Amino acid sequence: MVTLVTYLPFYRLHEIAEFFVKNVEVVEPDKAIVFVDNVYHEKQKELALKLLPRNIDYVFGNWGSRNDTWIAMFKRLRREYGITGDIIFIDSDNVVVGDFLEYHNSLRSYGVYGILDYECWTRGAQQFLERSVPKEHKKNMIRTIFMYKVYEPRKYFEKGFPFFWGPKQVMYLGSLPSEDLVHKLNEALTRVTPCIRNLISDESLLGVMSWLMGINYVPWTLASHHFRLRSHQKEDKHLVAKAYAQFSKGLWQTFKRREFLACYLKYEAILLRENIKALV
Repeated sequence: MVTLVTYLPFYRLHEIAEFFVKNVEVVEPDKAIVFVDNVYHEKQKELALKLLPRNIDYVFGNWGSRNDTWIAMFKRLRREYGITGDIIFIDSDNVVVGDFLEYHNSLRSYGVYGILDYECWTRGAQQFLERSVPKEHKKNMIRTIFMYKVYEPRKYFEKGFPFFWGPKQVMYLGSLPSEDLVHKLNEALTRVTPCIRNLISDESLLGVMSWLMGINYVPWTLASHHFRLRSHQKEDKHLVAKAYAQFSKGLWQTFKRREFLACYLKYEAILLRENIKALV
């Protein structure tokens, strides 16, 4: 009884017909659901429903960021659909390989897994391999199952957030996080100024979530293609550090775990350094 889910902002609706329907054809889920953000007027819904494929459920909202959308998905899948697990989430600009179900059937017993796209692999995938076992990058390893370390303490002293899901072009959850955990994650997230929440990667939120669920390693392999359709603007280091400082403080205040306090202190130190640079 697998459910296939994607999420996107309103301005990327075309990716449903261009990519998501292909994933529906390959996966053949019991239910396919699309969560659409940045919808604040009934006319947007009317227009969308006239153009979009009809064999898919659509949930519209104006959540405002990727992470707020994840929180909404977790809540509404459980409350409105009665779905508590066996869910495949896929990024809206990805298409799984034709034999994806073979990968799914071999990985689902782990309870969670992630999928990396071949395009990232051809670029080296070092940002994922550095926290994975094995760490090698060879052509004949495309069917290898890697294990990504969700919590990496050395990241307190290096670039990057200590909590990170790993590859999630496709992400499988055998069980949703509990309602209580989702509520507390939302509580921490709302402590971040809304206009900078999108500077926190959703892999960071999902990394925190999985670690709090007792998941220390996420298995992953290659089984999708990523069609990048937009360029990413360079992010302001100061604003990124501010967003992560607020998020880490929110996590610390909500969960009272020293790991989150250490994250908060890391990003406060970065903010102090950036402020000193600005004065010199």
